Amino acid sequence: MASPKEMLEQIWSIITELPPIQKIAGGLVLTAVIITLALIMGRDSGSGGGNYGVLFSSLTESDAADIVAKLKEQNVPYKLAANGTAIKVPEDVVLNTRLTLAGAGLPRGGGVGFEIFDRTNLGVTDFVQKLNYQRALQGELARTIRQFQQISSARVHLALPKESVFVEDQRPPSASVSIKMRGRGKLTKGQIRAIVNLVACAVSGLTENNITVVDTAGHLLFRREGDEPGMLSSDQLEYKLKLESNMRRKLETMFEEVVGIGKVIARVSADVNFNQVNTTEELYDPDGQVVRSEQLSNESNKQNGGSAKGIPGVKGDLATFSGTSGGGSNSSGSSRNSVTRNYEISKTVKKTKDSVGTIKKITVALMVDGNYKMVKDPKGRMISEYVPRSKAELASFTRMAQKAVGLDPDRGDTIEVVSMPFFTSNTQEESTGSGPKWQQLVLRLAQPIMYLILAICFILFAARPFFRLLSDKQLEEEKQAMLAASRLSTAGGQEGGEKEDDLTLPSKGMSDKEKIYKLAQSDPDRAADLVRRWLREGA
Repeated sequence: MASPKEMLEQIWSIITELPPIQKIAGGLVLTAVIITLALIMGRDSGSGGGNYGVLFSSLTESDAADIVAKLKEQNVPYKLAANGTAIKVPEDVVLNTRLTLAGAGLPRGGGVGFEIFDRTNLGVTDFVQKLNYQRALQGELARTIRQFQQISSARVHLALPKESVFVEDQRPPSASVSIKMRGRGKLTKGQIRAIVNLVACAVSGLTENNITVVDTAGHLLFRREGDEPGMLSSDQLEYKLKLESNMRRKLETMFEEVVGIGKVIARVSADVNFNQVNTTEELYDPDGQVVRSEQLSNESNKQNGGSAKGIPGVKGDLATFSGTSGGGSNSSGSSRNSVTRNYEISKTVKKTKDSVGTIKKITVALMVDGNYKMVKDPKGRMISEYVPRSKAELASFTRMAQKAVGLDPDRGDTIEVVSMPFFTSNTQEESTGSGPKWQQLVLRLAQPIMYLILAICFILFAARPFFRLLSDKQLEEEKQAMLAASRLSTAGGQEGGEKEDDLTLPSKGMSDKEKIYKLAQSDPDRAADLVRRWLREGA
């Protein structure tokens, strides 16, 4: 095999021997390819004559206009790209320009943020201040939402009602979020829920039920629960589908172990109750009395009849002294006792909250394939005949299915198990049965065979002509060398007087190549000398 250097020399010799028209055409094609590559590389490195770097990309129209105005003020050359959403400046000033614009608050990212309050304006009314606060809050929320990788741009609209001193006149705030996806990106349910919680926590008094999220394609990503009565929410529908799918998978995997894979089909329909009920119950026990408080009162009143006795103004025993004279004495009195007791009757308060997602009713339909036996048809071919399953088998299947998914007849759950022939199992199978296997083998080997055919075509129509051209060139050189060697050998034979085989004369059945080989075998030194002379003549 020729070395790389020899192959390059042969290619160069082929190029030098081409006609002038082919040389010019090849040069033009090579020049066009080089120019095209240079243009592509130049467009990638920077559009224009200088080396420009990207200052900002994915800008909004307002931010691009503000940045261009700042660059004009600073006399910084710039170029627009990507339909005006990207700005390029010379590479040596990219970082400095970016820091300068960041100090000026650019780019703002669409919308106005809290930087609107950096400038103090005298004479601003309270209405304007509230409006600016709402604008700033909307802009900051939009900037935060745009940090998601899948979101290209976002806008937030807040409805903040006026505060009222009357409770019945107060209205809760609401929010609407519009997002534009980047390319074909999509948000997951968790990311949508994160955006809703972000907006709800940023605005005082805002709840998730008053937030709506849509995209620019018109798709509703998040809506308030209960907007459409009688319709399940996405979470409720997902729970219902998962419940039915788990039951169906339990039935199919269990019966496939008995009747075979692909010979059972199960469908489950679950009626789920998503109503949330809170029950408060108060129970009083009249037998369980407890004295809460007790109050006792005692009153007495005594009165003595007759005149007063004793000496007025005198203390001690003289005050009660009475003379011997005097009539009999009368005495009367009364007393009253009262008791007040307060009893506390025992009370039990129960608060019950029913779980959400309880099953009200389950309906199961189970289809099982039957058995098959090989019989002969009238033509003598072996075919499979369907044999339905017995009632005992179907009854056992029904009991197993009820236990597997927990069916409750008292709740109204129903199940239906039938035996029917499946379409794939009812096909006739001949005894030979080699056709499908042969087709699968052909399909499996089709791709390698196609690659082999392509390789053969490349060798025949691309590599072979190239090597043939090289071999023809080499044979031409060998033929010239043999002719020169034959001429030199004839001349040398005449000088030395030696008689050898007349190689110059065409002998029967011997070609020029065979003649030079014969000369090299008979006298190698002489053949080498002839080749050196031929090379000097060619030089």
